[in-house]
Amino acid sequence: MKSLSHKPSWFSNNPSKRWGEIFFLIFSALWMLPFVAIVSTEVYKQWGDRGFMSLGLAVSLPAVIIPLLFPGKADRLIPLTHRYWLKANLWLFLFGFVGNYFWTHYFYTLLGATYSFPVDWQLNKVPIFLFLVTHAYFLSYHAFTTPVLRRFWTSNFAKNLPVILRRFFSLVLVVALAYFTAFMEAWTLEYVPYYQIRDRYQMYLVGSTFYMLYFVISFPMFTRIDETGDSQQWSLARTSLESLGSAMIVFILCDFWRLLIGGLKLQGVNADDVPFIPK
Repeated sequence: MKSLSHKPSWFSNNPSKRWGEIFFLIFSALWMLPFVAIVSTEVYKQWGDRGFMSLGLAVSLPAVIIPLLFPGKADRLIPLTHRYWLKANLWLFLFGFVGNYFWTHYFYTLLGATYSFPVDWQLNKVPIFLFLVTHAYFLSYHAFTTPVLRRFWTSNFAKNLPVILRRFFSLVLVVALAYFTAFMEAWTLEYVPYYQIRDRYQMYLVGSTFYMLYFVISFPMFTRIDETGDSQQWSLARTSLESLGSAMIVFILCDFWRLLIGGLKLQGVNADDVPFIPK
């Protein structure tokens, strides 16, 4: 992984990207604190379609509206389509859309997990508001992991390693971050009664490993935005292609899992069933 940084650093040397990375960390605190309060007080149990959709919009739209209305100093000098925050939002929205629309059905089919939110607004049997909540989650996950990965890649320790060892330790770090992220999300979902898990222990152990596949690909691929070593500004078209290409890799890994490992040993779970394709 090439980096614009020549000395150990957490944030990018690209001014627009650096501002965007710091903004997304601050944004994460802004949406997570009230979100935790909503889950803790269980006020959401009184909601229907409008309430859950309002929640989805409240935690996702500020990631676009705030930097659009109050751009950072570096972003004021460049066109909108060159700004990192826009490309980051686009990359993660496309990746998350594919994940919700398609990969959620692997959880239904292989892991015996289901949603029971009291909502009618759904897309491909997934509540629409979850597409928006996922965007906020994914923004925060990548906001935290991108600086960690860069700090390792630009560290003197990594630079002084032979190439094969540098790649090995990089892979170990990515896998560790991916599994930790997947496990923590699976664990916190225990407190949401509308997420039905038939075997919680297997979901934590096996389901987290399956979910980890998303981030093993997305964490390093997301860091590439405007930082591939060729000094080229990414266009929105390239950002979209990179995101959808990464999603296709995850798609293949998910289906390989279905074919080679299969689902949990639960009644009604059949790995021969291709998710999202009716029998």
